[in-house]
Amino acid sequence: MPPIIKYFGSGFTEKLKTSFRVRLFAGITALILIVSSGFAFLLFYQQYQTQLDKRKTEGSLMAKLLARDVRLAVFSGNRDEILQSARGIMSLPDVQSVEIFNREGLLIGRLANPYRQDISYSVFSELIPGLLNRQLEEHLIVGRHWGGDPEAAIGSVKVTVDESRAEARLNKTIFMALLATMLFLAFGILAAFKLAKSMSRPIAQLSACATALKNGDDSVRASIETSDELGDLAQSFNSMIEAIRMRTKDLEEALEELYQLNVALEDKVQKRTDQLEGANRELESFNYSASHDLRAPLTRLAGFCDALREEYAEKLDAQGIHYIDRISATGEQMSRVLAALLTLYQVQQREMTPRSLDLSELVSAVAASLRQREPERDVSFIIQESVMIYGDMKLIWLALENLLGNAWKFTKGRSDARIEFGKMEKNGDTVCYIRDNGAGFDMAYYEKLFQPFQRLHNNDEFQGTGVGLAIVQRIISRHGGRIWLESSEGVGTTCYLTLPKGPEEHGAGLKGAGR
Repeated sequence: MPPIIKYFGSGFTEKLKTSFRVRLFAGITALILIVSSGFAFLLFYQQYQTQLDKRKTEGSLMAKLLARDVRLAVFSGNRDEILQSARGIMSLPDVQSVEIFNREGLLIGRLANPYRQDISYSVFSELIPGLLNRQLEEHLIVGRHWGGDPEAAIGSVKVTVDESRAEARLNKTIFMALLATMLFLAFGILAAFKLAKSMSRPIAQLSACATALKNGDDSVRASIETSDELGDLAQSFNSMIEAIRMRTKDLEEALEELYQLNVALEDKVQKRTDQLEGANRELESFNYSASHDLRAPLTRLAGFCDALREEYAEKLDAQGIHYIDRISATGEQMSRVLAALLTLYQVQQREMTPRSLDLSELVSAVAASLRQREPERDVSFIIQESVMIYGDMKLIWLALENLLGNAWKFTKGRSDARIEFGKMEKNGDTVCYIRDNGAGFDMAYYEKLFQPFQRLHNNDEFQGTGVGLAIVQRIISRHGGRIWLESSEGVGTTCYLTLPKGPEEHGAGLKGAGR
């Protein structure tokens, strides 16, 4: 049985851990071995006990027969009859010797075959009974009178039996029983092997199909050999493979659609990129025009207005001088607007060089510049010290000029003008703020604040270009921060902004700044 023997070769323990077939076969074989061993033990014990009881019964029977046969001869002292009875017993197979003793234990007759040292013998003794039927047997005795107790023994017999043939028969019986057990065990193991193979084959097929499915082959199918639980499992496995195949097909179709969408999206992105590049070129062209082509005429216009004042002031009435002043002021306003547009563009294109900055010192410097510009104004500045940030100094300076300039501008006319700068914790973030007690604005128009050229106050009352907050928003956004305002008309405005405190918080701003 080579297929069976190979299971017990090298690595059987490892196979026992990894192979269901080997475990099933080993379990059934172990059960058969236990049952066979128990059956063989019981059979051997029963045969041995039977043979032993048979020998004892036969030996005792021969001794009893001899005792009864020689009873009268012993009583009468007839040696010939004693030996005649002994020869009858000696003629039986396996009897080795016969010995007859009288009442005093003296040997009165003996027949024996030669003894051998390599053979075991069993000895069976029996007493020779006295009168069994006293009335009858006393009349049969001639010349002698029975003395003593008629039921007392008048002697004994001893029969020695050769056990070699009985042991040979017992050994033969045990051998046949052992052979039958071995045949039963062999057929049982073979049946266990066939059963384990038949039970594990569907599982092995399922395992092979699962491996093939894992490797991408969804065409495999498990064969359904039975209608039991294993057959149901194979049917369920085939249904699962079919479902996976359909899912895979749907996924492939979805991936193909996604690929086509990506292709279309790439085309749209490329077109949009081309449009943005064109818009950037137009913006660069516009800024060049704004900084060169438009400024030159405005400069000439301002020069003509100055020439009119100097050369024709005496010839013009007050209304003419007013018109010249209005033209000059409009030109200056247009120059400021062009300068603000150019600044807005430069803020978006400038390469940033961030570093640690003391924002408090920058606020103090901008406040000193505002005081120097309008020394007649009395504005109180409250500046918290040592507020550290991480950013580009020129852009942060520009943002502070716009924010503090707005606070300075909108507190005009207040005798108790006050501008505060500091930091605070708000919703878990460190927030810097610039607060004033100026004119304020209506929060209903908040959405217009950061749109270029959108102004919430009359230009005659508070001059400006409407671009300052848009510039500040882009600067803060490039640093990865946020800006928002809270205000109330006639009470004042507070501008809040978050700025990075170190390089790790500045990363998002730098990614959006690279040009």
